Amino acid sequence: MNATYFRTSAWLLISLLAVNVASAGSGYVISSGEGEDEVTYKVNFGGGRRFEQYTAFDPASKKFVYLKFNRGEAGPAPASSIFNPATGEMTPLYKFPDVEQPLPIIKNIEELKAVPFAKKPGIKTKLVVAYD
Repeated sequence: MNATYFRTSAWLLISLLAVNVASAGSGYVISSGEGEDEVTYKVNFGGGRRFEQYTAFDPASKKFVYLKFNRGEAGPAPASSIFNPATGEMTPLYKFPDVEQPLPIIKNIEELKAVPFAKKPGIKTKLVVAYD
């Protein structure tokens, strides 16, 4: 009984550690529309074992952009902020590499409610990679 309990406990612990590592970062393909109206992007959220990253969408370049920093260190300070009339809160804006204007971060895939520049509302998401 003790050997079975030990093996079961060990497998449970290994499984929990694997799930934790696998969720460090995720890559998605997002899309909206069909045929000629389809708009598709690849986007990553989260970091890896040694780094964290912020994700934003740059409307000027029509690309998702990333701001990386070392895990365990304080993240970059906001460059400015803007009032969000829908929530009454101030939304911090960050300076991303090779982007002229500061942008708000998108924390996770659940925050995306629409695909940028899509002609139709709605969003389809597909997890394509989990990384560390």
